[in-house]
Amino acid sequence: MRIWFFAAVALLLAGCATAPPQALVGNPALAWQGRVAELSPLRTWDVSGRLALRTAHHGGEVSLRWVRSNRRYTIDLSGPLGHGLVQLQQRSSGARLEDAHRHVYHAANAERLLFRTTGWRVPLDGLAYWIRGLPVPGVPHEQNLDGAGLLRQLRQLGWNIKFLAYARYGRYVLPRDIQLIRLASGQPDHATGAARDGARFRPIEARLVIERWAYLR
Repeated sequence: MRIWFFAAVALLLAGCATAPPQALVGNPALAWQGRVAELSPLRTWDVSGRLALRTAHHGGEVSLRWVRSNRRYTIDLSGPLGHGLVQLQQRSSGARLEDAHRHVYHAANAERLLFRTTGWRVPLDGLAYWIRGLPVPGVPHEQNLDGAGLLRQLRQLGWNIKFLAYARYGRYVLPRDIQLIRLASGQPDHATGAARDGARFRPIEARLVIERWAYLR
């Protein structure tokens, strides 16, 4: 399964141009503070990309489109992972998921609803920040910056996140390639709200490649 996963990632990255490296700065910590101030207000976007998922039992790749306006968002996932097209919405009134068979499900939280109906553990609450190269504010974390003041590695909410590549989309430099590995050391299960036995819990691995950012404001 792991061999398959890396093969899927290779296909995921095929055709993606590599962004030129960012220039080193004299004070990466100061540059990082500037990035946080610049990117924190960015809460509206239309992002397209591809997501490879690996669990203890299966794996696959899906296409992703994520349209977000502040706390409201719609995510379309389409691919071979046994579910076809899935549309997931989060509104102030709760979450709604419609599958390829037009079955509709509801819950309070989109991340938990996706896990309950498909088995895909995607940390959407954290990813709303990580997709911008930021940690979730007010939540304990460990982070590593590079010489350009870009976030390269982050441990937060039970996940180890690596920012493997950045690219410029309009006026912003944002992550293009993100790897996420679920920690398996008795961390709280963010999707279900329960603690898991680290000896039995097998981590999930995900790889998100961003192909397009639009409507950045």
